[in-house]
Amino acid sequence: MPTIGAAVNEGTKLRFEAIAKARGTTASRLAASLITEFVQKEVAGPAADCPTGLSVVGLAGARAGSKTEQVHVRLDPYYFAELGRLATERNWYRGTYLANLFCAHADRRPVLCDAEIGAVRQVARQLADIGRNVNQIARKVNAAPGEVHLPEDFELVRMLIDLETAAVKELVKANLRGWGVSDGEA
Repeated sequence: MPTIGAAVNEGTKLRFEAIAKARGTTASRLAASLITEFVQKEVAGPAADCPTGLSVVGLAGARAGSKTEQVHVRLDPYYFAELGRLATERNWYRGTYLANLFCAHADRRPVLCDAEIGAVRQVARQLADIGRNVNQIARKVNAAPGEVHLPEDFELVRMLIDLETAAVKELVKANLRGWGVSDGEA
């Protein structure tokens, strides 16, 4: 991919890199987006101002042949700080948070952070443990059908499975509510 270089003093370079990092991107990607936006404005003329204080300029992917596209978003300082706070809660970059927010709304599916994925893994392990217990009960029933109290044993297993299923559903509902997406089926 062709490159453009620019000579600046060390202080400007350090400040530019700090701004890029604060925005959740690299200095190279930020410079590319600024150059691309400048060229688009020069070719197309002045863009209409967005009345909400939010302007969006679509940019081509950072690498040739990339599978995703990049979007540059301008936010008022308050919203930029809130975006940083929300992204930090999930240990994500701001751009990752915005991309996942859009995906949650567009697909109406949960987007899980590492903590939520850990919770789902824990539930999966618990369900696997319950499955092993069911297998042990089945073996015991097959070996000595008269010695097992089936209604109590299976009622307990059913209750545990219902509890785990409810926990997974609540996790998905809470995730979608956190994104501001209404949940019709979970």
